[in-house]
Amino acid sequence: MNSNHMKSEAQFEAELIEKLSNSPLSTEEDRKRSSHIYRSRNWTYEPQIKTTDQLWQNFKEILESHNQQTLDRPLSYTEFAQVKREIESLTTPFKAGQFLYGMNGVSQVEVDLDDGRHVYLTVFDQSQVGAGSTVYQVVNQIERPAVISGKPMRRFDVTLLINGLPIIQIELKRADVTVERALNQMQQYTEENQYSGIFSTVQILVAMSECNTRYMARTTPGNFNKEFAFHWQFFDNNNVVRRWNEFTDTFLSIPMAHNMATNYMILDGTVNKETLKVMRPYQVAATQRVLDAIKGNDFSGGLGKLGYVWHTTGSGKTITSFKTAWLASKLPTVDKVVFLVDRKALTSQTRDNYRAYDPEGFGDTSSIEDTANTNELSRKLKAKDNNIIVTSVQKLERLASRKNFKAPDRNFVFIVDEAHRSTGGQAFEKIQKAFKKSAWIGYTGTPIFTDTKEKDSTPQVFGNNLHTYTIREAIADKNVLGFKVDFMTTLASDAVKTKYLPDFFRNQHPNWSEEKIQDKIDNLTDDDMDDMVAPSFYDENPRHVEAVVDNIYKNWKNRSADGRYNAILTTHVGGGRASTPMAMMYFRDCMKANEMKLHGTVLKVAVTFSPDNTNSDGMCETNKGL
Repeated sequence: MNSNHMKSEAQFEAELIEKLSNSPLSTEEDRKRSSHIYRSRNWTYEPQIKTTDQLWQNFKEILESHNQQTLDRPLSYTEFAQVKREIESLTTPFKAGQFLYGMNGVSQVEVDLDDGRHVYLTVFDQSQVGAGSTVYQVVNQIERPAVISGKPMRRFDVTLLINGLPIIQIELKRADVTVERALNQMQQYTEENQYSGIFSTVQILVAMSECNTRYMARTTPGNFNKEFAFHWQFFDNNNVVRRWNEFTDTFLSIPMAHNMATNYMILDGTVNKETLKVMRPYQVAATQRVLDAIKGNDFSGGLGKLGYVWHTTGSGKTITSFKTAWLASKLPTVDKVVFLVDRKALTSQTRDNYRAYDPEGFGDTSSIEDTANTNELSRKLKAKDNNIIVTSVQKLERLASRKNFKAPDRNFVFIVDEAHRSTGGQAFEKIQKAFKKSAWIGYTGTPIFTDTKEKDSTPQVFGNNLHTYTIREAIADKNVLGFKVDFMTTLASDAVKTKYLPDFFRNQHPNWSEEKIQDKIDNLTDDDMDDMVAPSFYDENPRHVEAVVDNIYKNWKNRSADGRYNAILTTHVGGGRASTPMAMMYFRDCMKANEMKLHGTVLKVAVTFSPDNTNSDGMCETNKGL
């Protein structure tokens, strides 16, 4: 880029403010480019606000305007001082998030008025996101005096205010400066306690240059980690949003920005580790699509298979499913949300995770409930509250199997964790049939697909795919560790050419002559030959298993960096059949290899899979192996 034509930071700032406060996107092309999220309202630029005192005065006027039914005059100095003290007491991002959420989505401050009345003044109302009297403002170059003695005065580039309080703070850099410099700058502000006073309420930090933008939840000085500064993504293809104007049209649009700072924040109340988290873009996209599906569901029409979310292992499905369950429980058409896990042992773990994320109460005060037994599950399903129930598939199946069981006449949303493991056999079908007015959502990292119309495939059980975030995308985003792939075959090249492929072509083309078959084989590349080996060749093939185990033991020392690394071996067979027999074949061959000290190696080997409760032909053998 020619430095003579490069925008200064001030020019960049002016363009950002103009875009934020400009008219809504109007053309269909604009909306497509902005990933279907576009401004329904604008930010109002307030150029006259440049100091902290002016910010307080602006907030005071908005607070008074929103509480006219309670106040018959402006707040006095003494009265507003109580409001300021409450906001200034928000010494951590977690406490600020709690304050902004409030109770039942309404944030209030208590004030003793000069006339003796004790009143509650509303600051935020979650039901007014992007609507009603909510005020959206943008300010820039706010002067920030030093909070710690000896530190310099600071100026914040651009700040977005909601109802007068700073919620999103943006630091800008020219195109020739990396966006990491903006993150470093905000880390310095954090160290200097600049996010205090009226800036205590900041939830999201945004580092922006013309060609790169990242966002993160505000955190404490000791926990500032740039690894948790995320790129935004287009919802239709998971591609990274890099251009500042596209980020502004999507992430910083109204109501999206307000939703990101409220509905899509996570208050993690883990004991002694209270932190504020912001959802990643694919988590937001999945949550939105599930909620849209629930809103469009006709519960009176019977069983609703709304779809499944395919998010790879390690991508944060617990947070995504919690937010889905939480927000779904607040929908007017939903009476009860039930989160199903596939093992009893996971019930307590999931309950504890969910309770840690509950903005209305942590631990024993949380609205997240588990079930000690089937009778308690039955009672809680009938309860009139909107608490979220965490229970196991096994308990629900036992309840649905009771002779006189009749599901409550209520609208249920069932969210199923590890959906690929939870939904096999007739038991799950029985559960779905028992709840006539229900909607079903599955979450899985490894959906089951078959070439047939088997009922146990993920699409058959839940419906269409709602959102996908695969291991390929997770590695590209550096959300999971990358890995190197080596393709190997256990078929000898000679055997493929002289035995396997001739038989393959004779079956596929019975009219071909032996000369034509041989000519075809002679002109195949190694990759072509490997592609023609049917996957079923490897399924439960003792020779294949023996060759794989031999390869593992032969190369273990080098691949494990002389024993410093562990490894996982997964098994799969085609046709929707159970892979547990093949897993046991590997386990038994490894035990034999250990007895022989194959290649001078002895390994610690364990096998794990879920018990089989499907009453299928192989159930007894599978459970015996486990």
